[in-house]
Amino acid sequence: TVVLIDGRRVNEVDISGADWTQIPLNQVEKIEILRGSAGAVLYGENASGGVINIITKKGSGKPNWNIETQAGSYDLNKQMASVNGSESALSYYLSTSRDSTHGYRENSHYKAQDVASRLTYEVCPEFTLRLDNGIHYSNYGLPGELSDTDLAAMPRTASKYGDDYAKDHDWYVNTGATKILADWGKLDLDVSYRSRKVDSFWRVFYGGWGNPIRHDRINTTGFTPKYILDKKIAGRDNTFIAGVDIYRADFSSDAYDYSDVGQEYTRINKISSGFYLQDEIELLEKLYASAGWRNEKAEYEFDYHNLAGSDILDSDISPTKKAFNTGLVWRYLEEASLFGNISRSFRFPATDEYALTWPSHGIDTTLKPQEALDYELGIKHSFNPRLKADMTLFRMDIENELYYDYASYSNKNYDKTRHEGVEAGFEAGIGKRLTLTGNYAYTRGLFRGGQYDKKTIPMVPRNKGSIGVKYSFARAFTLNVTGIYAGERFFINDQANALSRLNGYFTADMSVSYVYRDLTATFGINNILNKEYSEYATCNPTSGKKVYYPSPERNFVIKLACKF
Repeated sequence: TVVLIDGRRVNEVDISGADWTQIPLNQVEKIEILRGSAGAVLYGENASGGVINIITKKGSGKPNWNIETQAGSYDLNKQMASVNGSESALSYYLSTSRDSTHGYRENSHYKAQDVASRLTYEVCPEFTLRLDNGIHYSNYGLPGELSDTDLAAMPRTASKYGDDYAKDHDWYVNTGATKILADWGKLDLDVSYRSRKVDSFWRVFYGGWGNPIRHDRINTTGFTPKYILDKKIAGRDNTFIAGVDIYRADFSSDAYDYSDVGQEYTRINKISSGFYLQDEIELLEKLYASAGWRNEKAEYEFDYHNLAGSDILDSDISPTKKAFNTGLVWRYLEEASLFGNISRSFRFPATDEYALTWPSHGIDTTLKPQEALDYELGIKHSFNPRLKADMTLFRMDIENELYYDYASYSNKNYDKTRHEGVEAGFEAGIGKRLTLTGNYAYTRGLFRGGQYDKKTIPMVPRNKGSIGVKYSFARAFTLNVTGIYAGERFFINDQANALSRLNGYFTADMSVSYVYRDLTATFGINNILNKEYSEYATCNPTSGKKVYYPSPERNFVIKLACKF
């Protein structure tokens, strides 16, 4: 899934996910979500699961200060301060924060500091400049997994890896401009640079063998111009978008033994260049059609050496993939529509997916890019201003889905897989104070062909859903209760479905907020039912050993926020 903040790509070139802790929640104005493969044309690789674009607020008016502090279970201690506003043609947003917690488990501490800014300068009504930057530093423990035997002998909060930890230093700068071309649309131009350093120390996990110390570095430069024309054609609405995405990422990973002596180094340089076109036009009154196409090429340069000199690789590959989408939307009412689309997406292997681990180090250049063909048919309907519902049928056929193979300690491609099902949701306002929300998803994930033909894909629950209640009372109080359910699923690595499934779970969270003028106080209880569960678990399919990463039990948080 691609994650963007104000259009800036948060995903790195390696397998690590988006760092959600760096997103300033108090500054979020809205969140745009493109489902399935629909965003692959505009955003390129990794958009198979969807696109999340988080848009933050712009500063306006006199300086607005926001100060927050949080405290809670596990020695949670967090502070944040920000200011935003505008002065003549300049708008600004500045923030700083610190975050500290000992964590639910032993050696699960997390400490972080962040500084960020966003500046926009309107040179004239037709020309705007912008500059964003941020710095993030964190230090966190790596508690590792617990097996059934471990859980029988020690508490869920225990860790067998008390000395393992990692440090992360990340900073970015993004500069851009928007030029309005009178009746001929507008041109957006963005140039970005990001540098990320991760140092990890797995001394206990490796147990005296291997290379437990790693220093990973990623430097990424991006150039992403695009042109947008929003102009009627023959009296019909029409929006045309064309753009180019060029990224260069330099990945390096150095491994050291217990004596801090270098043992191997890996260098992977990746240059990706994509060109895309997309158009949405009103064919008939209330009937809209969209179509888009993208071509993207990735050029990898591999360089691997170990200390002994017996394993050396210096090679390159250049995979090319295409994406497309096509769809129809019938807006039969002002807030109701029927829609259907077909789209194709792709994912190039991440830099550290190419890298092999124990027992054979090196780089596997035989990995293939992943491709997905996505079908969707759905409806969104507003019965009245206070009752809305939606439902979508979906099917995604994937070729060469990437996965980690436990037997070979390396990444491989499945033959073919299929994810299909239905999603539904609703929002209902009851009176002026009570709002109910809910959603449900039925997903069937199956292998198609190969040695796992017709087996269920691990960690994909058939049933998943949530329910929410929001109630306002006594004028200044708001109660929020949210329940989340996830059904049973097979353990990671159990492609053969030979072992029992990981238990499903239902958790509930609650918060009460009180607002007095510019002061907001919130008290929250997470996992009210004190459920003992694990969202994530894996297994050794040969021995049958199962290991878990326990999720937190009941915990509390209190938050104070002041605006002035």
